[in-house]
Amino acid sequence: MKRIFQNHSIPVTRSQTLAVMLTGILSLGASMTLLQAAFAAPAALSESSAKLVKVKDVSVAQSLPGGEAFLKQQQSDRLPPRVANAVLVDLSRQTGINVQKFSIKESSRQKWTDGCLGLGTAAELCAAVIVPGWRVVVTDGSKTWVYRTDNTGITVRQENSNPVTNLPGNLPQSVAPPVKQDAAKRLNLTTDQVRIVQADKKTWSDGCLGLYEPNILCSQATVEGWQVIVEANQQRWVYRTNSSGSIVKLDQTASLPNPVKDAVLQRASRQTRLAVSQLRVLKAEQKNWDGCLGLGDRNVACPRILIRGWQVTVEAGQQILVYHANENATTVRLNRAASQIGNANTINPTKIPTSELPPSLGKDVLFRTISSGGITGRTYQTILFNDGRMIRQQVSSNGATSAEQKYQISRRELQQFQQILNQAQLAKFNQLSYPASQGAADYITVTISSKQGTTRYVDMVQDRLPEPLQEVIQGWNQIIRA
Repeated sequence: MKRIFQNHSIPVTRSQTLAVMLTGILSLGASMTLLQAAFAAPAALSESSAKLVKVKDVSVAQSLPGGEAFLKQQQSDRLPPRVANAVLVDLSRQTGINVQKFSIKESSRQKWTDGCLGLGTAAELCAAVIVPGWRVVVTDGSKTWVYRTDNTGITVRQENSNPVTNLPGNLPQSVAPPVKQDAAKRLNLTTDQVRIVQADKKTWSDGCLGLYEPNILCSQATVEGWQVIVEANQQRWVYRTNSSGSIVKLDQTASLPNPVKDAVLQRASRQTRLAVSQLRVLKAEQKNWDGCLGLGDRNVACPRILIRGWQVTVEAGQQILVYHANENATTVRLNRAASQIGNANTINPTKIPTSELPPSLGKDVLFRTISSGGITGRTYQTILFNDGRMIRQQVSSNGATSAEQKYQISRRELQQFQQILNQAQLAKFNQLSYPASQGAADYITVTISSKQGTTRYVDMVQDRLPEPLQEVIQGWNQIIRA
């Protein structure tokens, strides 16, 4: 069999020719600069040619046509010192390792999709703009960290956070992993996303590390160990461990977020008429609630949704109050069945005379409140329509309205309030009045009306009303204050 060979001409671009020539020049040195006259080089190096050339002799490159532009491009691809410093300083602060122990392994220009550099969380508002910046890989010889930055180094974010040997408070290496694993499991995160921010040596009072658990027998011997604080997903958790980390317990009461704690104590203060300083959180437990926060009536179908939250037990004098709250404490409800409440705060309702009932709601009206009295003695009504429109009016003695104000609430707010109304079953409170105590003055009387009926109360007893009424009032106040 004969082999047939054919000659093929391969076109060579002028920029490719220049790239080959540059490679030869830089290998031989400045003595070969006479070759530059033998070629008609283009005005500037192409990007493909520039990638073939590694400039070692700047003077030679500058003398070539297009060399200056090539050098400027190469310099623009170098990580700016201020960006490098920002990354190294942040990593040193995060890990506690001296900044001189790090070196930048690689860096590349990037264009990030938003103001959070593509690393924003669900709770962040990230500007919807393209942000030019850098991706920087840092190493200490054994571990690597990846950073994202903007062009200036003002915004710096870490893509990953590997465990480090230098732990806060000289925490033993055996303690850190089980703590981070427990927190990561609870938050549905990876252990790399959990950061230990504080660790303190402790002596616990018993084998349960001082955390009481029903039906658990604890040894009475003291236990040496650690209190470890971790942060992840904008949350803070407090753990108790023994010295080796073989026992790890979440201190849920200490981990209760301050906004939830404050909201619960404020609610308990109004309910009991005690100062917040006279109240004490006895216990806090994380819970996964349904749409009724676990307090739905058997006659009400609760939405089948998962709501993360807390069950908080409060000591208020001789009373024990148990509250259910969602994760951000926008909804707080009293669990009366689980609470120990005396009879001192109960109010016996009376019946509203038929002659004092307000007009029925129109077909397009969802809810209405009429408030009167107080120091001014004025009467106002606020109406919520089925489409989310709200109107607030001043009502004169003859029934005429004036000083009208109009609002519009969102569809989501409307649906949430409708859900509260359905759960409250206000028909049970139809035509009931919750009056002020004898001798009270300057109070405001509020009449609320829904499709299920009308109820009246005075503002000074609001936090002593039946829980369903309180839920409606709380939801309504959130709407009108928004």
